[in-house]
Amino acid sequence: MKLSFATLGCPNWKLEQIAANARSLGFDGVELRGVAGEHLSPDETPAERERIRALFREHGVAIACIMGYTRFTVTNPKEKADGRALLEKFISVARDIGCPTIRVFGGKLEGTDLGVNVRRVVEALKPLAALAERNNVRLALETHDDWCVGANARAILDGVNSPAVGMCWDVANSFFVEPLETTLAAIQGRIFHVHFKDAAHEGGKECSKLMGTGKVDLRKALSLIHGSGYNDYLSFEWEKKWQPALDEPEVAFPQYVAFVNALMKDLGVPRG
Repeated sequence: MKLSFATLGCPNWKLEQIAANARSLGFDGVELRGVAGEHLSPDETPAERERIRALFREHGVAIACIMGYTRFTVTNPKEKADGRALLEKFISVARDIGCPTIRVFGGKLEGTDLGVNVRRVVEALKPLAALAERNNVRLALETHDDWCVGANARAILDGVNSPAVGMCWDVANSFFVEPLETTLAAIQGRIFHVHFKDAAHEGGKECSKLMGTGKVDLRKALSLIHGSGYNDYLSFEWEKKWQPALDEPEVAFPQYVAFVNALMKDLGVPRG
């Protein structure tokens, strides 16, 4: 497996720092936060797209994923259209910078009818899946918000029924909702990307923790991931952007690499 980090954890780093530090700290790739004015805009010019691609290639670091922010459960027609347009742009950006995967959110449930919300997400994703497939890009629905239950997320995958749509399995989000084995049973074979991280609940909220200091059973999580046949990125989502008091990336990122490398070695999980 390979290691990456989400740039949510280094909100003050510029792209040049991200590329250089990823290599020097022992990461194989990065997951760029897709927000205009931060690390990656949906409106990057052709020249900037080529510059970004060349920058990471020069440092020998892959762009593993784009962190997209979407809400497909919404009923407001303008919000729906805006969300689709945003993801259409990011599909084009991903293709041009050589990024294989875009993380997407389903959005929080609107109303109490799960089936209605599943249909809304499916209807939004179907045409986007077709576009992604034509551009050799994958869309990874994260176990996030009301889609942490594996069976709920699987209902979306089955409804869209596209090889271009799979899962971003955030093991911490799943861990606090249902047994990891239950989630895996629902999404196995459809995992495109993994957020491998530690966390704890404090004050009713999930808070990032340095690896091995939170409540997530990381050993079980990695054993399940490896046993499922997944062999791509384990991405560190350190939520420094939302929790400013967290340790700086210069502390958290190398600790992640050391911890995960040791855990992989102990479990016989190959690196690379």
